[in-house]
Amino acid sequence: MDYLYLDIETIPSQNDAVKARIAETITAPGNIKKPESIAVWEKDKKPAAVDEAISKTSFDGGRGHVCCIGLYPSHGNSGVSFDIKDDINKETDLLELFAQTLRGFKVPPIIVGHNVNNFDIRFLWQRAICLGVKFPSWFPKNPKIWGHDTFDTMTAWAGQHGTISLDNLAFNLGIKGKGEVDGSMVAQMWRDGKHQEIADYCLDDVHLTKQIHEKMMKAGM
Repeated sequence: MDYLYLDIETIPSQNDAVKARIAETITAPGNIKKPESIAVWEKDKKPAAVDEAISKTSFDGGRGHVCCIGLYPSHGNSGVSFDIKDDINKETDLLELFAQTLRGFKVPPIIVGHNVNNFDIRFLWQRAICLGVKFPSWFPKNPKIWGHDTFDTMTAWAGQHGTISLDNLAFNLGIKGKGEVDGSMVAQMWRDGKHQEIADYCLDDVHLTKQIHEKMMKAGM
C-alpha cells in the first residue's frame, strides 16, 4: 500500500482587489456614533483591523495562496517540495506541478497529513478551482474521518472533534519535534524572501508526519 505524505504552507492574499474588498467591510464598532469619533477610529484603528483580517486569508482557499507544497512518497527515499519563491503569479504553475506529480501514481496512494482532511486538501481544491487547475479524479474531495483515501494524524490521535499540534503529538510519541519555525511565521518569512527556509520547514513537517504515521501503524491503527 502506497502512502503520500503531504503538507502545504499558505500565505495571506496578495491580491489588491481582495485587500480592498476586505477593507470596505471593516467599519467602526457600533458603539462609536459621532462622525468625528468614527474618523479618529478609521485613522488610528482601522489599518490594524484591516491587516489582521487580511492575515486570516491564509486560512481561506478562496483568497489566500499556496506558497509551498511538501510531499514524501512512502516508496521513495526522500521528500520533495515545490514553491513559488517571490512571484505569486507562479501559484498556478505550482499547482500544475503538484497535479502532474499526482498523475504519476499508477495506483492512488493514501494521502497522509496532520489536519489534512480539514485544511490541506480543501485549501488545495479551492485554489485549483480558483486558478483553473485540474487534479486527478482520485484526489480526495471531501474525505471521511475514517475513510480509505486519507489518514489524518491529528484526528487519529485526538478524535473527530479534538485537536493537537504536530509538535505536541511528536513530543508525546518521543519523536523530535519542530525547530524554531512554526506556521504563524511563514507569511513574514515569505515577505522577507526566506523561501528556502519555508521549503525546508514544510519538508520537515512532512517527515515528522511520516514518523508519526509509521508509529501509529505499528500500533495497529
